[in-house]
Amino acid sequence: MSNNEIYEAALKPPTSLLKRVLYSAWLVIGLFGLMAIAWSEPWSASLFNFLLAKGVSPLLIDFIGMPIVMTLRAILLVESLGYLYHRFFQHIGFFTRRALVFRKNQRYHWMHHMWIYPIGRFYKRAIKYVASEKGISWSWIVPALIATSLFTWTNGVHVSTVVFIAALGLYAQYVINLTHCRFHETDHPWVNSEYFHWLEDIHVLHHWDQRTNFTIVHPLMDILFGTYLAPKTHREELRIALEDNDLTASDMINWRYVLLEATPAERAAFVTNTYKHSRSIRKVGQLLKVLKDRVTSHPTDGQAQDLYTKAVALLQEIGQDPKKFE
Repeated sequence: MSNNEIYEAALKPPTSLLKRVLYSAWLVIGLFGLMAIAWSEPWSASLFNFLLAKGVSPLLIDFIGMPIVMTLRAILLVESLGYLYHRFFQHIGFFTRRALVFRKNQRYHWMHHMWIYPIGRFYKRAIKYVASEKGISWSWIVPALIATSLFTWTNGVHVSTVVFIAALGLYAQYVINLTHCRFHETDHPWVNSEYFHWLEDIHVLHHWDQRTNFTIVHPLMDILFGTYLAPKTHREELRIALEDNDLTASDMINWRYVLLEATPAERAAFVTNTYKHSRSIRKVGQLLKVLKDRVTSHPTDGQAQDLYTKAVALLQEIGQDPKKFE
């Protein structure tokens, strides 16, 4: 990609007002519709009554049918709510720009993408997964507690509620979280699984362009809501992402946030971390080249000029001479 293509790839694609309205409507109706089905689907009660009328043992329904239904509902809630949370509360967007509590959460995820597991040779390591949020992972526990409390309040305290909450916790921790951890580890029991490697490529593409591929164990939600990048048709992006050489759209998104939107405390933390990562200094140098080319080819692009000025200041702040990168 040319420098100008990299710059434009990090911008929000222009769409008409009608498309934005229709997409927003589909996103709201689709996501909350799926969560509503997970919350209180109406079909299993009729199915169980039908089976009872046909002479099926109540014990089979109570000990097999009900757990299967509640587990499927829990999985659907984790997938739909997880997509919503990951996309809109862990990445830069409407909510993280308007509330400090969400911005703090987004900062943890930003650290995961930029410092701990950036694309390139550090994306996977021969060590156990390193979390960006130390200690108790409140950024995930709080939403889970809210969801389970609301479910209990609306559905009552029953055996089925207990099964639902247990299935939700087990799926979130030992399927979603475990799979994500292994995306960033080189030594684990799934290294020979073709399905795992397909999911792994999907997640690499999320790190390459963090506006896509938000799901972990199956891309259904991304496919439904238009954020899916398929590994089969993005082999070149996968190659670039793992080479650790070129500036990518994801790098542009991250540095745009640092230069334009980070709070003073966030910026200070980012600058301090930059001292520890020679790779990041090199990336800022590449960013400077991209911005200089953009300013030269598009002299009326005021934001590009602002980014260039701030990138120069950032390099000077960390003791680097901007001229050596131009």
